[in-house]
Amino acid sequence: MTFTQHLAELRNRLLISIAAVVVVSGVAFPLMPRLLAWVQIHFLNGIQLHVFSPAEVITVEIKLSLLSGIVIGMPIILYQAYAFVAPALDKRVRRKIGWYVIPSFVMSALGIAFCGFIILPFVLRALFGLTQSAGLVGTYQLDPTIGFVAILLAIFAVMFQLPIVLSILASVGLVNAKMLADKWRHATVVICVLAGVAAPDGNPLTMALLALPLVGLYLASIVVVRFTQPKIAAA
Repeated sequence: MTFTQHLAELRNRLLISIAAVVVVSGVAFPLMPRLLAWVQIHFLNGIQLHVFSPAEVITVEIKLSLLSGIVIGMPIILYQAYAFVAPALDKRVRRKIGWYVIPSFVMSALGIAFCGFIILPFVLRALFGLTQSAGLVGTYQLDPTIGFVAILLAIFAVMFQLPIVLSILASVGLVNAKMLADKWRHATVVICVLAGVAAPDGNPLTMALLALPLVGLYLASIVVVRFTQPKIAAA
């Protein structure tokens, strides 16, 4: 293919990805009021949310519908990206990438579930409790509150990719179990710094709840890499 043909293919695959996000977002948009009510009941303990502008509700619903479109349409987006670069990869590399697709989605779903059912309720209860213990009455705005929930869920979805990433790096010989085990102290420091940067509210409690699971995932990754190394060496 010529350079122009590559650009044309890239344009077509981008258009397909964008169309998938737009279609899914359009289907999800009418469901957003129910989703907001569900989040308020299950995650916010029935806390009353307030809007400070006439268009705030519609803005939040559009953001959530676009986020839903990206998440649900992610398989199509990733496939289009893979199909664009696949001709440049040999069969062994293509087969190796295929083995990591399903585990990657599973780990993302586990990260969202772990955050939604364990981390997020604990963080919100603690923050609401601090407000009440200070003798203050919280007035929670819709947009930043829902944004906080969405960002925290997204962070955990990405965090749970760590074992997959380290397994891929081990499969190409860039890391091994001994190296990861020897550098666990350095990794812990880096994780704490990243948790401090990624915490949506800058709260030390949120930072700790981000750092601890990530350290656990790093240690679990050492075990995963150790079990996969013999197969990688044989291959």
